[in-house]
Amino acid sequence: MSVHPRRKTVLLPRIAAYLGCCLLVLLEADAGRLPVWLFLGWLLALPGLTWVELSPPTARVLATAENVLVPVGALALGLPGILIAALCFTLLLGHCNVGGLREGLRALATLTIALAFSVILVSWPDWRGGAAGEIGALALVVVFALAAALLSHRQKAMLEQAQEEISRRAERHAALAERLARYLPPAVHRVAFEQESGTVSGCHRRWLTVCFADLAGFTALTDVAESEEVVAMLDDFYTAMAEAALARGGTLDKFIGDAVMVFFGEPASQGRQQDAQACVAMAADMQARFASLRQRWLGGGISRELGLRIGVHSGWCTVGSFGKSARMEYTVIGATVNAASRLESAAAPGQVLLSRNTWLLLGPAVRQCRRLGPITAKGIAQPIEVFEYIGPTEAREPMRWQGDGFAVQMDPEAADPIQIRRVLAEAQRALDAPAWTGPMMAGIQQPSTAPRAELHRRPAVVENRTHHVSPTMASRPS
Repeated sequence: MSVHPRRKTVLLPRIAAYLGCCLLVLLEADAGRLPVWLFLGWLLALPGLTWVELSPPTARVLATAENVLVPVGALALGLPGILIAALCFTLLLGHCNVGGLREGLRALATLTIALAFSVILVSWPDWRGGAAGEIGALALVVVFALAAALLSHRQKAMLEQAQEEISRRAERHAALAERLARYLPPAVHRVAFEQESGTVSGCHRRWLTVCFADLAGFTALTDVAESEEVVAMLDDFYTAMAEAALARGGTLDKFIGDAVMVFFGEPASQGRQQDAQACVAMAADMQARFASLRQRWLGGGISRELGLRIGVHSGWCTVGSFGKSARMEYTVIGATVNAASRLESAAAPGQVLLSRNTWLLLGPAVRQCRRLGPITAKGIAQPIEVFEYIGPTEAREPMRWQGDGFAVQMDPEAADPIQIRRVLAEAQRALDAPAWTGPMMAGIQQPSTAPRAELHRRPAVVENRTHHVSPTMASRPS
């Protein structure tokens, strides 16, 4: 069994105190009686209870037995009152040193109750005993009190030393966690240092927005530039991209050569729309940071043309830990990741290309995008409909036409020309139809000779239900 350090410091003083108690009992009691030796055996066994680490219920039971049997046994043997008081004092100090003030108060209550019931059955003996017993009892109290004081001082010193050691270890662990945070994704870092398992549990499906950012022209630069310059440029690039990702709440998955992979929606998601908007804002921030880097590199003599290509796609992914126990990696896989990578490859330097899934989640920011048309990507069965994010400064306001009885709004940069032509053709067919019949008036019985203005004010009955027909017909891109 393990031994608490506090009990180790208490053991030797308690052994010495109980040995002194045994000597005093032999001086005051008849050594030829069997109860005396039973009582001495109990006293000699008590220090062992301090040494052994017991379960809390067992320790409470034995402590209660100690607090009851020692004073009651001494009273039954007819020992002098001064010796009984010395035994009780020794017990109380021992309990205080082992269990603290609460344990000492509990022991005092038990001793008081045990002695009160015992005095009812057995009269309290004389306080005075033999001269040697009295002197020994007083010496026992004084010596054990001094020992308890020294013991408390030693325990305090040991506690302070232990606290300092814990503080040093905590500082080392914090420094280690800070260093590892630079190499691990936030989800892995949090699990490794905050959860008992220390590993990310399994894989799961999540709707994510994935972004790839690649440094175009960097591979050609490595053939002519010095390795020290290449390393310094990569350090600058990685730092700028990581700061942009963390500023928007993205999870920096990995650096792939001169490319960066970031995703939004795991481990924490603000919602599909908010994640997509944050990712696109991060992409714009990456382009701005890279422009600053490019100016600094030009000032340092790096004149080769470099650009940043970014592709963003939203969809379902599998995210979690992959690999064996000896080497595991936290990442995301799936068709969404492949599509984002293909969009990045299709982008020109300085472009941010979005898929239709991401574009639909941008809300009012769709006006900051320009439709480029579908592209065919390697490994993707269906063509990817592509939009370019052009930013708020270049965004055009939607075109609007409004007149009596109609209103049309169109964003030529974002709208699908095929859809626009289809909607306009439907509107033209509705206008050319006789008696103003069209998609909005299907099934309405109207007299062909009625004036059009009057027709719009008259209710039409279809299948015994009355409808009021509105003259306004609006067309907007779906």
